[in-house]
Amino acid sequence: MCYSATVQLITSAIILICCAFYYYEYSKGPHQKKWQKPFLKLTIIAFICVGLHQFFEFLSLITGSELIYKTGLVISVCSPYFLIRSLEELSNEKFHSQITLGLISLLAIIIFSSPMSFAAKSFHLIHNSAGLWSFAWMLLFIYWNICAIRVYRETDDDCKGKILLYLFAIANISFILSTLYTLGSYFVYSINVCAEAPSIWCTFFVIQTLFLPIFLNKIGKYHRNTTTRIVSLKTSLFYFLMAALILILLIAIAPFFDCLSWKFVFP
Repeated sequence: MCYSATVQLITSAIILICCAFYYYEYSKGPHQKKWQKPFLKLTIIAFICVGLHQFFEFLSLITGSELIYKTGLVISVCSPYFLIRSLEELSNEKFHSQITLGLISLLAIIIFSSPMSFAAKSFHLIHNSAGLWSFAWMLLFIYWNICAIRVYRETDDDCKGKILLYLFAIANISFILSTLYTLGSYFVYSINVCAEAPSIWCTFFVIQTLFLPIFLNKIGKYHRNTTTRIVSLKTSLFYFLMAALILILLIAIAPFFDCLSWKFVFP
């Protein structure tokens, strides 16, 4: 078994085992608020999607199966959908998360109908032709962050810190650390940032299992809105546009990291 496959297996096992333990530990208790268990379930599913993606990357490496690889990609991109759903449950505010299901379904059709290639590299994978998948993942991830910032701005001062903790404990710590590692590796080892950063982040995601319980231990003190609010479709589409513009700005600097040869779908 190659080193990269071993790392994918270990990280997937850690994430999935922690998910099972956290759900068992935090889903019980007589003093829980009604919304806490649905929130926990959605958050854990978001983590499971990443853990399963890691497991499918492991299977991809030991079998060489393109179908298994593609399945892992589709499972992975479901994670930000459940992040958005968890935010909706936490804030009692609806951000039209169903829109993301349409995007994911379209992406799945494109992925399964297109040839794609991958390879092992150090402790992660090289995604030779997964640009469209990465674009969709980041679009939904940025959208989740924008919606969370809206919740932060509308939250009482004594609970603002818990929203920030939610953002970092759920996904942003691993994103920041993996980005710093990727940029450092580009300047030291000349890695292909666009092809390798996604798998590096997924591997670093195991770090989130250390921070998730920090937030879960404080969730009972969060003052959730008692009235369900629905963000207008126009506002949600505006947030998606903002997310797309931020992502386009990030893509604009891709040539500086030798990403011009990276393929969005076809190898």
